[in-house]
Amino acid sequence: MAPQNVFALIVAVSLTNGLFSPMLGLVFGLWPLWYPPVITPVQELIFYGASLIVATGTLLLSALPAAVAERAGLPLQQTMWLWLAGAGLLTLLGVV
Repeated sequence: MAPQNVFALIVAVSLTNGLFSPMLGLVFGLWPLWYPPVITPVQELIFYGASLIVATGTLLLSALPAAVAERAGLPLQQTMWLWLAGAGLLTLLGVV
Protein backbone atom coordinates (compact mmCIF):
# COMPACT_ATOMS: atom_id res chain seq x y z
CA MET A 1 0.00 0.00 0.00
CA ALA A 2 1.28 3.45 -0.85
CA PRO A 3 2.40 5.71 2.03
CA GLN A 4 -0.27 8.26 1.07
CA ASN A 5 -3.00 5.64 1.57
CA VAL A 6 -1.59 4.62 4.94
CA PHE A 7 -1.50 8.29 5.96
CA ALA A 8 -5.18 8.61 4.99
CA LEU A 9 -5.92 5.67 7.30
CA ILE A 10 -3.91 7.33 10.10
CA VAL A 11 -5.92 10.53 9.73
CA ALA A 12 -9.19 8.57 9.70
CA VAL A 13 -8.25 6.72 12.90
CA SER A 14 -7.20 10.01 14.53
CA LEU A 15 -10.48 11.68 13.58
CA THR A 16 -12.40 8.71 14.96
CA ASN A 17 -10.54 9.09 18.23
CA GLY A 18 -11.32 12.81 18.17
CA LEU A 19 -15.03 12.05 18.09
CA PHE A 20 -15.22 9.20 20.60
CA SER A 21 -12.34 9.69 23.04
CA PRO A 22 -13.06 10.04 26.75
CA MET A 23 -10.68 13.02 26.73
CA LEU A 24 -13.18 14.91 24.59
CA GLY A 25 -15.20 15.79 27.69
CA LEU A 26 -12.15 17.22 29.41
CA VAL A 27 -11.16 19.37 26.43
CA PHE A 28 -14.77 20.42 25.98
CA GLY A 29 -14.92 21.47 29.64
CA LEU A 30 -11.78 23.57 29.29
CA TRP A 31 -13.14 25.56 26.37
CA PRO A 32 -12.57 28.98 28.01
CA LEU A 33 -8.82 28.33 27.86
CA TRP A 34 -8.57 27.65 24.12
CA TYR A 35 -11.68 29.14 22.51
CA PRO A 36 -11.08 32.56 20.89
CA PRO A 37 -12.96 35.33 22.71
CA VAL A 38 -13.85 37.19 19.52
CA ILE A 39 -16.18 34.37 18.42
CA THR A 40 -19.53 33.90 20.13
CA PRO A 41 -19.43 30.63 22.10
CA VAL A 42 -21.74 28.16 20.41
CA GLN A 43 -21.92 24.62 21.76
CA GLU A 44 -21.51 23.01 18.32
CA LEU A 45 -18.38 25.04 17.53
CA ILE A 46 -16.89 24.24 20.93
CA PHE A 47 -17.53 20.52 20.39
CA TYR A 48 -16.04 20.64 16.89
CA GLY A 49 -12.96 22.48 18.14
CA ALA A 50 -12.51 20.08 21.05
CA SER A 51 -12.80 17.13 18.67
CA LEU A 52 -10.13 18.62 16.40
CA ILE A 53 -7.81 19.23 19.36
CA VAL A 54 -8.11 15.59 20.49
CA ALA A 55 -7.67 14.31 16.91
CA THR A 56 -4.57 16.47 16.41
CA GLY A 57 -3.17 15.27 19.71
CA THR A 58 -3.68 11.67 18.62
CA LEU A 59 -2.00 12.34 15.29
CA LEU A 60 1.02 13.99 16.90
CA LEU A 61 1.43 11.60 19.82
CA SER A 62 1.18 8.51 17.62
CA ALA A 63 3.86 9.94 15.30
CA LEU A 64 6.54 9.88 18.00
CA PRO A 65 7.40 6.14 17.79
CA ALA A 66 7.36 6.31 14.01
CA ALA A 67 9.76 9.26 14.03
CA VAL A 68 12.15 7.43 16.33
CA ALA A 69 11.96 4.31 14.14
CA GLU A 70 12.61 6.33 10.99
CA ARG A 71 15.57 8.01 12.64
CA ALA A 72 16.88 4.54 13.53
CA GLY A 73 16.87 3.61 9.85
CA LEU A 74 13.63 1.74 9.22
CA PRO A 75 12.12 2.18 5.75
CA LEU A 76 9.25 4.61 5.22
CA GLN A 77 6.68 1.87 4.62
CA GLN A 78 7.36 0.25 8.00
CA THR A 79 7.33 3.54 9.86
CA MET A 80 3.98 4.46 8.34
CA TRP A 81 2.50 1.17 9.55
CA LEU A 82 4.03 1.81 12.97
CA TRP A 83 2.38 5.24 12.98
CA LEU A 84 -0.97 3.63 12.13
CA ALA A 85 -0.51 1.07 14.90
CA GLY A 86 0.24 3.85 17.37
CA ALA A 87 -2.86 5.78 16.38
CA GLY A 88 -4.96 2.63 16.60
CA LEU A 89 -3.59 1.82 20.03
CA LEU A 90 -4.31 5.32 21.32
CA THR A 91 -7.83 5.07 19.91
CA LEU A 92 -8.49 1.70 21.50
CA LEU A 93 -7.10 2.72 24.88
CA GLY A 94 -8.79 6.12 24.87
CA VAL A 95 -5.65 7.82 26.19
CA VAL A 96 -5.74 10.97 24.10
